[in-house]
Amino acid sequence: MLFAFSVCYFVVVIIIAHLFVPPAYSWRLNTISDLAAQGLPNQWIMQLGFIGFGVLLTAAFVGKFAAARKVFSPDLFVVLYGLAVLMSGFFSARPFLADMPYSVQEDTLHSLFAQAAGILFTLGILFHLIVAASPQEKQFHTVFLFLVVGASILFKLDETAVLHLGQGLVQRVLYLVSFMWLLVSQIVWN
Repeated sequence: MLFAFSVCYFVVVIIIAHLFVPPAYSWRLNTISDLAAQGLPNQWIMQLGFIGFGVLLTAAFVGKFAAARKVFSPDLFVVLYGLAVLMSGFFSARPFLADMPYSVQEDTLHSLFAQAAGILFTLGILFHLIVAASPQEKQFHTVFLFLVVGASILFKLDETAVLHLGQGLVQRVLYLVSFMWLLVSQIVWN
């Protein structure tokens, strides 16, 4: 199934990218976007992760729509999420290493697409919840909506130094929860 392959591909690329970052990178403190930060010699690895995941996820939904001969409206938000992740791969975040020159415009574009991806993913869960056919499905989407929103809030609180959990750690929890929802919602509820 292409949905599972897209997630596995992304996770494998994240793991591989960890092998090629400077020692200053901390999985607890640094984000996944930092694996593709401007100025890193192997930033292309994680950039291909974002782009490949976006392509594979979008292709999975196109295949689903073609097989069903219809488009499930809530899935459109998740397709747009995939496209936003894809686009974020074309632009890199600012370097996490001190005193490295970088393009503010490129960092801004990466952040814009990454934030759009998060919003679109959350809307996808919300609209799946709204159209859910059974109480069990509603409960499933409700739980994951709260988990994704909660993890996103923790990420923002850590980013603004209100909390000190580590953005990398919080983001990885957010990715784990998001991938669980994506896989279960597409395999069990469709």
